[in-house]
Amino acid sequence: MCMIMKTYLTFHELAERVLDDLAQGLSVAITGLSNSGKSDLMRGLARSEVQSEYAERLGRPVALIYVDCNRAVAITAQAFYEVVLRSILEWLDQVESTDLAATLRGRYQSITEAENAFTASLSFNLALSELCEGMDTIAVLFFDEFDEVYEALDERALLNLRALHDRFTERLRYVTATVRRLREIRGGVVVGEFAELFTHSTYPMPLLTDDEAGHLLETMHLTPKSQRLQQACVQLGGGHPGMLVAVAQTFASLEAGWKGDPLLIASQRPQVSAECLKIWGQLTSEEQAGLVSLVVEEEAGLPQPLMRHLEGLGLLREAKPFSPLFAQFVGRRGRGKEIEAEGVHMDTDAGDVWVDGIRIPVLTDLEYRLLELLDERRDKLTDKYRIVTAVWGEEYLGDVDDARVEKLVSRLRSKIEVDPSQPRYLITQRGRGYKLLARPGA
Repeated sequence: MCMIMKTYLTFHELAERVLDDLAQGLSVAITGLSNSGKSDLMRGLARSEVQSEYAERLGRPVALIYVDCNRAVAITAQAFYEVVLRSILEWLDQVESTDLAATLRGRYQSITEAENAFTASLSFNLALSELCEGMDTIAVLFFDEFDEVYEALDERALLNLRALHDRFTERLRYVTATVRRLREIRGGVVVGEFAELFTHSTYPMPLLTDDEAGHLLETMHLTPKSQRLQQACVQLGGGHPGMLVAVAQTFASLEAGWKGDPLLIASQRPQVSAECLKIWGQLTSEEQAGLVSLVVEEEAGLPQPLMRHLEGLGLLREAKPFSPLFAQFVGRRGRGKEIEAEGVHMDTDAGDVWVDGIRIPVLTDLEYRLLELLDERRDKLTDKYRIVTAVWGEEYLGDVDDARVEKLVSRLRSKIEVDPSQPRYLITQRGRGYKLLARPGA
């Protein structure tokens, strides 16, 4: 049963496959790295136009309900139940199902006021049962940003979701969106019972086609001003939505007649480097090593299982890194200079910071700017006036007080010092400013 949608959806081939599986009674899992388009796909599938067309094709009402798990106030079962039921109520408000909505609002209040997990679980089960029994509808819950919730949910909560699915086989489906496959995020017998629902219907996010990339730029009002730049944007984006947007933002200020090298200017912009770092930071050491080998030692090749795995993560296109920009980034990682064992070192090409030979977690934008300033003035005193103008900008001189500067210094210190209470590199000279030492102080 193939569902060819009239409504345009980015990643339309995958969207049709998902809808086809749902029509056959399957739940579906979508996997993909951050900024690969999972949320756009999930929100697109839950659009009212898709719902109307899908219901017409099935000859039966459907409820396509988008649940953003990031809206949960905590990573607990009770908070998960609350955000799911809140999303259902928002959907019911749109379709004006007042009687059922009134009943479910009572269940929602019971969940929010529950004093223990058992009471919240009972109210949630009753609410979903009433949803499935109260409407002659196939209800599909799209669990977006499901990673943290799935990793933290207790086994009872996952058993509840599985039991509800089994009880209402003809009326209830789930679609999950996570970075990794559910069985990779966590294991166990009980957890496996929930993950089993998606065994034959787990799909990785594909790269955008050129037409889809052009449409995405158009809908986001990011289309470059010349045909040449448009083509370069699509090529350098490589079908990865996050990279595509980063490149488009780089080209936004360029005039139609600009004659420079698109690859060169894009590779020098911080938003492109940030996107590369975001992708890189989500990979395992084995995945990183495979990419480096592919770029630096092209003749060596990679085992086919690893190649297929990297392709499934959306990192390769035609056996090469999806974007020339990402290939350059990977190459720099593979050919990077040796980092001295002692001291704080910045690799501005890759955006990395090393302390005593160990790479530290990615810094926030403000933390990175502060460290960059202190690094430029290594072993020299830097006062708060200079910090504010370099990190925030001169226009913030009257808004950023000493406490805010101290808090930023404290955050940076917590990331580059083994013991922030006894700093070896980032020291304070009270009343005068801060200094980054080239060698550890006593």
